[in-house]
Amino acid sequence: MTLKSAYDDLRQRTVEKIPGTWGKLKYVAGLRGSTGGYEHWGLERAHGSGAAQDAFAEVHKTLLNTILRTRLSSLREELGQSSAAEGTSPTSYASTLNGSLSQLLPSGCPKEAQLHLISILQTLTILAARQNAGSRSS
Repeated sequence: MTLKSAYDDLRQRTVEKIPGTWGKLKYVAGLRGSTGGYEHWGLERAHGSGAAQDAFAEVHKTLLNTILRTRLSSLREELGQSSAAEGTSPTSYASTLNGSLSQLLPSGCPKEAQLHLISILQTLTILAARQNAGSRSS
């Protein structure tokens, strides 16, 4: 008998351990298979496939909503933290996020949310590139 719901288990034991909101979103989105479902053996084993899928879908939507409601300056800082955690530059990390846009969006995501995320990622990519160019010229 599990004491936590699949959602709480996923959020507390896995997602909260990942640094930065960008890192969390990238991780959850990266677990989506070609069929659109999420693949996580441990959570499925502990809670069942249906509960695991529901938990991942809810966490994915929550992470996207968090990003869409966060100030751009905070998202820029988090981009730096997430890129540092992966050992890459913010410019490269932002480009990777841009390249995986369709995967970053949860299933059934409204068009407005898609456009908002696109504008955030494009802005962060430009800001990171400018910062990188400015630090090279110094």
